[in-house]
Amino acid sequence: MSVKRKILVWSLVGVATLLLLISTLTIWTKRQLLDTDNWTKTSGQLLANDQVRGALSLKLTNLLFQQVDVAQQLKSRLPAQLQGLAPVAAGALENAAPRAVNAFLGTDAAQTLWEHSNRQMHRQLIRVLEGKKLGGHLSTSGGEVTLDVRPMLLKVSDRLGVTEELNARAGPNAGKIVILKAKQLQAAQTAVQALHVLTMLLVLVVLALYALAIYLARGSRRTTLEVVGGCIFLVGLLLLIAQRLLGDAIINAVVKTDANRPAGHEIWMIATSILRDIAIALVVYGLLTVLAGVLAGPSRAATTVRRWLAPSFRRHVVVVYAVFVGILLILLAWAPLASDRRLLGTLVIFALILVGFEVLRRQTIREFPEPEVAPTPAAKPPAGRAPS
Repeated sequence: MSVKRKILVWSLVGVATLLLLISTLTIWTKRQLLDTDNWTKTSGQLLANDQVRGALSLKLTNLLFQQVDVAQQLKSRLPAQLQGLAPVAAGALENAAPRAVNAFLGTDAAQTLWEHSNRQMHRQLIRVLEGKKLGGHLSTSGGEVTLDVRPMLLKVSDRLGVTEELNARAGPNAGKIVILKAKQLQAAQTAVQALHVLTMLLVLVVLALYALAIYLARGSRRTTLEVVGGCIFLVGLLLLIAQRLLGDAIINAVVKTDANRPAGHEIWMIATSILRDIAIALVVYGLLTVLAGVLAGPSRAATTVRRWLAPSFRRHVVVVYAVFVGILLILLAWAPLASDRRLLGTLVIFALILVGFEVLRRQTIREFPEPEVAPTPAAKPPAGRAPS
């Protein structure tokens, strides 16, 4: 292979690896932020986490007590001789409220309400980002996308017995959270449209560039295949490291209160669980690609393996493929590799692996052909008898 061709091949591998890293991040973003099922699953995992639920309980309690004068409400309910104790009772209630709210959020009913609210919210949010008509709890009044969490706030107030005061004092915007401001909406809609296009396009470009590099590497295709596998493995490993290190840096920079940092770390790990699964899948696929290149190589161990497999590759093709497909199905059913797996992506990966396996099988058959059977010599007639 000429020097110019080598430069072209390694340039293609380098560009494809960079695009693989970018495409991995776009896939994670699309699956995590734009897929309603994944969003709902993640929100449920967040509420089920003790650290996150504790922080959420404290936040809801503070929000509720900002809207309700608990001391005044208690004073109106207590007998005249005990009304002086209302501030003390209100303070005790405010201290005990986070534990009561936490206990409520840990129930199946709260989990169901939380997941249902998040599912409805996410569906409506996606409609906004895709420029469709709105409904439900989301609105775009004033050019802003807002989410009404008043139903959850009312459940908490019922738990604490302050619903009447909340209804009387809460303003029209109580329980509304601004998700996107007017100046952010257009940019978000454009980003979502670009994400839909880039996700599939980048994957196809990466596969095409890797395939082109291997095709052009005449005389060193096996080595190029091993390098491609190593690059895929490296991207997966970098993502696993980045998930841990970047998470610590981001949480420490964003969360200023030390008491909230454990919950922040838990939120980061849960929110990036899909990214972790994609990274593990890349590590496995990279190792399989390297292994394929090694098995096709000239090493003594690889040659021995191919010689041992040659008879089965020739005589029991159906059985060999049945075993190989069974192993592939087990790998694809493994949790990290099966996470949110799309049918098209599964078929592409399946086809590429099968093509590589068939190339290895044919190489093995060429290297170790069926040994020729020597012809059986004709039987000699017994001594003393003339042939008839």
